[in-house]
Amino acid sequence: MNRVNLSDIDNWNIKFRPMFGKAIKELAEKNEDIVLVVADSGRACRCDGFERCPEQFVDCGIAEQNMTGVAAGLARGGKKPVTFAFAPFASERCFEQVRLDVAYSELDVVIVGSEGGVGMGTQGVTHFGWEDIAVMSSLPGMTVFCPADNVSMISLLERAIEMRGPVYLRMNGGIPECTYEGRELFEVGSAVVHGRGADVNFIVAGPLLSEVLKARDILSEEGISAGVVDMFCIKPVDENVIMDMAKESKVIVTVEEHSVVNGLGSVVANILAAQGYGCRLVKLGLPDEYPHTVSPYEEMLKEYRLTAEDFAAAAKKALGV
Repeated sequence: MNRVNLSDIDNWNIKFRPMFGKAIKELAEKNEDIVLVVADSGRACRCDGFERCPEQFVDCGIAEQNMTGVAAGLARGGKKPVTFAFAPFASERCFEQVRLDVAYSELDVVIVGSEGGVGMGTQGVTHFGWEDIAVMSSLPGMTVFCPADNVSMISLLERAIEMRGPVYLRMNGGIPECTYEGRELFEVGSAVVHGRGADVNFIVAGPLLSEVLKARDILSEEGISAGVVDMFCIKPVDENVIMDMAKESKVIVTVEEHSVVNGLGSVVANILAAQGYGCRLVKLGLPDEYPHTVSPYEEMLKEYRLTAEDFAAAAKKALGV
């Protein structure tokens, strides 16, 4: 298995995009089958070509459908293509190609969607990845990852390249706070449990994990027992962890930087309903509407009440305290 040398990274406090660029370049240099296919998006990840292996970098221009088709062809030829574009363009603009050329054909293509959620806060609705997880999760055989920090992102990228079948790796905006140190926690179909709560358990996907951990501490100071689950693998999801958390607490709160429709919250709701478990469920995320606000990323999170204080308040309200 080819891996990124984590000890060579001296600054973890950067956005997902440049860290991804560094990681994929190093992996390509170690594996001649890896090909990065972009849609005029190489500079966005500080990776506008590979100096040591230029034949493993393909820029299709602003043509995400073409990008996806090229990646499918490369996979047919035995390569390990990785596509990179902003989340709505990587998942929705080229959905027909992803569905038929990649997923239906069960090809080994890694699709990386950057700045998911409100990561492109100043660019407006055209650049917001509001529904990408819902879209990609709907495809049979598609694995969906949503890392919380750069360590987990690199680990999941490595696993995605090794896997058989299509994978969607969703990266959010902003600078993710570092939570993890090693790769050993990130297995397909699993989750990372950061404590179990007798009152409330949060289930979160993505870098909002850091805010949820702060919310847990806020609640703890008020005598409320809260646990946290990092559901970095949304599909296939860890059903056992969800049921365990539901059995152990009074309330489940899901948190995601994605539409509350057909995202992580809906996945959890479906499992609880199928198991006939009547635990109180609160879904926090982006509303079922088109955004009308254009602001820097951190301001967008505040606008949509995706902060530690908001999560703690929602949990208290659900508990009736």
